[in-house]
Amino acid sequence: MDSIPSKFTIEINGKPIANVDDGAEDHTQAKLGQDAAVFSLKDSRLQSGGWIIGRNWTENRSFGPKKVSWYKANADNEEQVQPVTAKKEADTYHLIFTNGNLMVNDDEMVLVDLIGDSQSEVKVILQEG
Repeated sequence: MDSIPSKFTIEINGKPIANVDDGAEDHTQAKLGQDAAVFSLKDSRLQSGGWIIGRNWTENRSFGPKKVSWYKANADNEEQVQPVTAKKEADTYHLIFTNGNLMVNDDEMVLVDLIGDSQSEVKVILQEG
């Protein structure tokens, strides 16, 4: 599915994906932190405030983990970012980043695992109201 009907946060190994820093530039890699970003997924665009988050179409083509980055929400950047979809599982959702799942590295930077080796636990936490 390409949309989730309510807003949500994303936790990886018990820590939320943090809001992008004020003054950040496009291509800023997402990271975990205390200030949880609140997301919406609509038409395969994962958005928080005036930013979208995802993988860049021009990333390297190795099978290694891929960066998940923030981009200002505008028409040009929407063309640069790969779609994100969701799969409903019981009372929550599983996010899919172009055939990959979210993970973090030792520095708590957010990546996508393409080959399924990551042991990261990812939770989509729906917001009330």
